[in-house]
Amino acid sequence: MRGVVTEPKLLEKLNENLKKNPVFRILLKKYFDESLALGIALALVLFVFPWVRIWTVSQFELTGFAPLIEQFKAFEKFSPVPLEQFLTYHGMIGLTFDEPVLLLCVLVWSIARGTDVVSGELGRGTMEMLLAQPIRRRQLLTAHATITILGLAILCLLVFSGLSLGIQTNSTPVQEASSIRIPWINMELRNPMVSPETRWVPLSTLTSPTEFIASTINLFGLGFAVMGLSVMVSSFDQYRWRSIGVVIGIYVLQLLLFILSKSMPSMAFLKPFTFLAAYQPDWMVRTVHNSPEQGWYLLMGDKAANWQETLGPLGYTFVLVAMGIACYAVAYWRFERRDLPAPQ
Repeated sequence: MRGVVTEPKLLEKLNENLKKNPVFRILLKKYFDESLALGIALALVLFVFPWVRIWTVSQFELTGFAPLIEQFKAFEKFSPVPLEQFLTYHGMIGLTFDEPVLLLCVLVWSIARGTDVVSGELGRGTMEMLLAQPIRRRQLLTAHATITILGLAILCLLVFSGLSLGIQTNSTPVQEASSIRIPWINMELRNPMVSPETRWVPLSTLTSPTEFIASTINLFGLGFAVMGLSVMVSSFDQYRWRSIGVVIGIYVLQLLLFILSKSMPSMAFLKPFTFLAAYQPDWMVRTVHNSPEQGWYLLMGDKAANWQETLGPLGYTFVLVAMGIACYAVAYWRFERRDLPAPQ
């Protein structure tokens, strides 16, 4: 009952604050208008792309790819799950979260909007005009963070919606071999005289959208971590193009460290130094498929060689969110104390 009573009070308090501080409301509208065009474009891609990819996957009978998977056994060390998982429909659909198109869209939103808040305004010469209004610097960052984080959450929700729609609206071919039942011993044997029959089965009978909730939350965590990094870099710099370059450089360096940590055992010590090690959507799909209740675990509870192997699906996402919060804290601290250069 306490939550039922408190929530309306919080909404009323928020409305009162917006009425008392109209500049904050204007800032919310400003950042919403600035991000609307980019948000709509990314939203269309992130909703349609998962559906199209699932439609493509559903056109094939996956068991026929077993010989091809065997050819890539040498690359299994780069995968967080056994390659046999990609012969299952939940495994193939889970690969959507590793697709460059999807990751690029999330990173574009996080980097483009994150770097704009300070260095973007300074580069355009509009920061002095904004701060000349009766508003504090931290309120400016808060208004921007509200719109940007909400936009990221909507984009991730659209990814999940596209996956769910693809699973519910597509069917896939499944081969069924003819069998002969031996009545005396109640046993079925494959009939070699009859070729297997192919029938189309709804994809929803082979996998469920709920298996991808943890991976979607993990995608949000990755976007939030990069967003916090972008805001932090922007709070230190004056030029947006340089802020974007620094963030992209850091991401590429993190990617290289992650690849090196997976390439050979002697490089495994690099894994704790890259936040990309906390982005594990494929492993989460496998974990949730085998034990659905483990999708909400912070810790798996198993004794392992290092702390990273003890984290559960929410534990990995918590690491990314904690990184984003820490970067935002540094950005607030820096922006409150820095001297703003005159517009050029």
